Amino acid sequence: MRIGGFAVVVVTLARLVSARADDPRPPAKPAKVDLRDLPPIPDVVAEDDAGSSIAVFAASVTNEDVVVGAAKREQSLGSVASAVTVVSGDRLRRFGYRTVAEALRSVAGLYVVDDRMTSRLGIRGLQLLGDFNTRILVLIDGATLNEPWNQFVGISEDLPVSIDDIDRVEVVRGPVSSVYGTNAFFGIINVVTIGADRASRSYGRASLGSFGTYGAGAGFAAGSVNRQLRGSVAYQTRRGETLDAPELHTSADGSESLNASLVAHYDGAFAQVRAYRRVRELAGAPFDTVIGDRRNHNVDQMIMAEGGYTRDLGKHVTLSARGYLNRYQFQDFLVYEPDANNRDIGDSTWFGAELRAHLKILPGDLLGATTGLELTSNDVTSHSFDEGDEANGRTIPTQFNAQGVYAEVDSTPRPWISLSGGVRFDRNSLFESKLSPRLALLLHDGERYGLKLLYARGFRNPSPLEAFFQDGMTEVANPRLRPETIASYEAVLWGRPATGMNLRLSAFRWNLGQLLQQQPVMVDGMEQQQFQNVAQERSQGFEAEASYRDTTGWYAFGSATLAFVERDGSTENALNAPEVVASGGVSTPLLFRLFHLSSELWFIGARRTRDPTAMIEARPHLSWNLALYLPAWRGFDVTLGVRNVLGKREDVPAQGDYDRTDTPVYLIPGEGREIYARLGYRY
Repeated sequence: MRIGGFAVVVVTLARLVSARADDPRPPAKPAKVDLRDLPPIPDVVAEDDAGSSIAVFAASVTNEDVVVGAAKREQSLGSVASAVTVVSGDRLRRFGYRTVAEALRSVAGLYVVDDRMTSRLGIRGLQLLGDFNTRILVLIDGATLNEPWNQFVGISEDLPVSIDDIDRVEVVRGPVSSVYGTNAFFGIINVVTIGADRASRSYGRASLGSFGTYGAGAGFAAGSVNRQLRGSVAYQTRRGETLDAPELHTSADGSESLNASLVAHYDGAFAQVRAYRRVRELAGAPFDTVIGDRRNHNVDQMIMAEGGYTRDLGKHVTLSARGYLNRYQFQDFLVYEPDANNRDIGDSTWFGAELRAHLKILPGDLLGATTGLELTSNDVTSHSFDEGDEANGRTIPTQFNAQGVYAEVDSTPRPWISLSGGVRFDRNSLFESKLSPRLALLLHDGERYGLKLLYARGFRNPSPLEAFFQDGMTEVANPRLRPETIASYEAVLWGRPATGMNLRLSAFRWNLGQLLQQQPVMVDGMEQQQFQNVAQERSQGFEAEASYRDTTGWYAFGSATLAFVERDGSTENALNAPEVVASGGVSTPLLFRLFHLSSELWFIGARRTRDPTAMIEARPHLSWNLALYLPAWRGFDVTLGVRNVLGKREDVPAQGDYDRTDTPVYLIPGEGREIYARLGYRY
């Protein structure tokens, strides 16, 4: 550890403690400090417990309490007009998370449905069967990942970022369409990567685990805060498990993933290029394909490029401009019999630009504003055909563009009250225009405790796949689809009763309208499936969350969410909607000056499946995970972990795609017990 950096941390903490001792009530409105003006936090590779713990604690004060994704600018947790959780990089590593999906399982109100096709995120009892994360907006350093063909976004190995490069994960609940437009429906996940000023100059890492899992990764970083270049590459292959379910005895459960990135900053200019490719065998044999045939698989691949520039024009105006060019392709390979194989291909290419300004209109925090304009052009194509007969397949090209203009103002007229309001207007060349407002009243006593009263409306446009795809046999297009809508009402009580402790209690109500659902329709005497705006849902309940860490190195978190979900006015119609989701974990200080020992539990309540008799449901499930993390020993870091220590498999509600001709499949076995190890070296 650098002595200078250690001294800065100690002095900073001493001043904080001294101020609290002299006056138990902090100043009414503490001064805000831009993180870029703070000295870098030392790397946590100290030779003793105390030094390491103090550095980690200081990092938590400056890093975990900052949110960027909620309003496209830096905000403290208390000033964000949403209920937010920040999962720090320290927590990612202590608890041995290998993917973002594993980390999200521990966040209040969130649950992950891994149905052996992809990992699907649920929030507050809402994860519509058949959805591919289209109602969650996922970003990496502010760049949107949702593709325009099906609006899919991955949260596991299908992300163009390595877990080793992540600094923190911001989870923002509720619609944020007032800033981002479509897809910011249930909330946003913003993945923030580690800057070169705090990253290792280079690293290499290898991993292995149960079910034939092997992986490796490497990366480098050079430069300082304002001028840096960093890159990484990671690969993983997994043979998978053998599954036993009605009509589904199979071991075709393998996967393979590769991702790479290159990021550069030069004063106010920035650029990033990211790519991934993921191959997933389809153990569930969807669409009545041959069970156990390893040729049934999906391929997802994406490359994204973004560049931009940020500049301060005096003390009161900051301008940012960015441009992006992305390409995504989905392919499935479906085997019905040796001579009857089917292919579906979805291609997306989209590019656009955004211009944003942050204004300090009145002195201090009396009045500020953020305003912006975003333009996007999309070119997508659906292609479906039988192998060997591609000329007679269906090709459906779709081109469309979208424009959005937004503005948000914030004001703190008195030290104890803040106001925030914003609105965005979106125009889409295929679907109707939408206006998305957001309002917030924030009552607070500095950074000690406060109350947020929140209101927001959001939307999700239909995807081209939902509106225009048809194969002439089972699916028919519906270009008259309308956007889905959501109205959110929430009260958030938060507090910091002691140093290192954060508490939050929320009461929420989400009203969802015009939800898309496939319905049977008759076309030329044949029954086919068509997406229609037919469903309504409501989620209302309570959510509690707490976290604690101290200078000795202890870290703990806990949460519980009680959500009552109704679909079309009845709880009986709400599928895959657990009433209770809870999680908790604790991590020790460095034991024997070598390692942290961490343990976590997460619980998901019973969920209804598609079974029309309501007799088959996913039972409640408790998972217990353990991790031992050695952060630094002569340049090496080691993680040993066990997931699902109890060994009891979760019941996962199956998608309709998994139904057989004569036997519907309502449940898929969840993950079994898994042991894994990761070994790295940092220079």
